[in-house]
Amino acid sequence: MDKSKTVLVIGATGYIGARLVPRLLNAGYRVRAASRSLDKLLRCTWAGHENLELVSCDVMNLQELNQAMHGCEVAYYFVHSMNSQHKNFAEADRRGAHNMVAAAQTADLKRIIYLGGLGDRNDNLSEHLRSRDEVLQILRSGPISVTALRAAMIIGSGSASFEILRYLVERLPLMITPAWVRTPCQPIAVRNVLNYLIGCLERDDTMGQVFDIGGPEILSYQQLMNIYAEEAGLHRRYVIPVPFFTPRLSSYWIHLVTPVPACIARPLTEGLRNPVVCTENRLRELVRQDLLDCRTAIRLALSCLQHRQVESHWNGVGDLRPAEWRYLEDPLWAGPNFEAKGKRPTQIKALGAKSR
Repeated sequence: MDKSKTVLVIGATGYIGARLVPRLLNAGYRVRAASRSLDKLLRCTWAGHENLELVSCDVMNLQELNQAMHGCEVAYYFVHSMNSQHKNFAEADRRGAHNMVAAAQTADLKRIIYLGGLGDRNDNLSEHLRSRDEVLQILRSGPISVTALRAAMIIGSGSASFEILRYLVERLPLMITPAWVRTPCQPIAVRNVLNYLIGCLERDDTMGQVFDIGGPEILSYQQLMNIYAEEAGLHRRYVIPVPFFTPRLSSYWIHLVTPVPACIARPLTEGLRNPVVCTENRLRELVRQDLLDCRTAIRLALSCLQHRQVESHWNGVGDLRPAEWRYLEDPLWAGPNFEAKGKRPTQIKALGAKSR
C-alpha cells in the first residue's frame, strides 16, 4: 500500500487497535484513529504523532462513519459490542457491520481488514463466535474487498482471555471447573496477531482472503493453566472438571474471581466450549514471522505486567483501569483521575475538533 494514503483504524482504543496504531505510525503510514470517545483517544501516548488524525466515530451512526472514512484507502475494523451498553451484542454488531459496508462503498474504500474468531460453523457455535462470523459475512457481502483473520485466544498482557486465565490460576490453587477446560484451542501471541495485521496491509495478494491464524501449538485450557502456573512461579494447580457447570454459572464464577464482568465473561465462556483450531495456515507463507509458543507468550505477558508496560487492556483506553495498575509513572491513559507528570500532547489533528 502507498504509505502516503491514510489508513483508518476503527476501534482504535480497543485492545488490538490501541496496539496497532503506533505500529502503523512507526512503519511510516498515515493513520486516522477512530473511537466513540475522542477523550480516550487523546489519552493515548501516541496521540500527538504528526502523521495521526483523531476522530470521534460511533459505527451505529452512519453519518459519523462516512465522515471518518472520507479520504481513506484501507480501514481496519475492530468493533465488538460485548459490554453492558449493548444487551443484544449480536444485533449491535450486525448493525455496525451493515453501516460499515454502506460507508465503505460511499467512500470507495479499497479494502477492509477484519479480525474475527475461529470456529467451525457446523460445530454448534456459541453466540459470540457466531456473531463474529456473521459480521464477517456481512462485510464480505458488499462490493469492497475484505481481508479477514480468524483467531482463537490471544495471549498478551491485558487481553480479556489472558486476564481470565491469570486471575483464575493466581487466585485458585484448586479449581472445580466446567468441562470446557479440556477443549482444544490454538492460542496466538498478540505480537504475532499485530504482525499479521500489518503484513496483510502490505500484501495485495491477501485481498479478498479469509485466513486462520494461530500459534504453533494446540492445547487445552487446562494445559494453559498449568503453563501459566509454572511461568508465574506458583505451586501446581489442581483442576477438577465437572459436567454441571453451565455457561451462566461459569460467567458468574469468573465474575467473582476476576475483574471481568459477567456480561463479558458469559459470551466468552460460552465460546470456550467450541474447539478453536486453525483449519489452514496459508498466511504463514505470505507473512513470515517467528510464531511464539504459548509458554513464551505467557512469559512475555507476565514480564509486561511486572514492569507495568501494558500497552492496552480489554476495557479499552480510559477510565476503567484496574486500580493496581495506577502508579505515579503511568501514562495518561491510566485513568481519568490520574495526574501524570509531563505535558499533555499539544499537536493533535482531530476531525470535527480544533487542534489543541
